[in-house]
Amino acid sequence: MDDKTAETLARSAGLDRAWNNHRADVLDALATLERHRRNLPRVKDETQEPVPAWAPRP
Repeated sequence: MDDKTAETLARSAGLDRAWNNHRADVLDALATLERHRRNLPRVKDETQEPVPAWAPRP
C-alpha cells in the first residue's frame, strides 16, 4: 500500500494524531490488516455468510 493511500485511510478513520505521531505503527497495522484480509477464505454462496452482528435476533 502506498503512503498516500495509507494516510487517506488513517485520516478517514480519525487517526490524525496517530498518523502524525506514530506513522510506523499505523503503517504496520494497515499491513497486518491487508495480510489478514488476503488470507480470509471467501464463500461463493452469500447465504453461507454469517449473520451481521447488528442484525436483530429472531
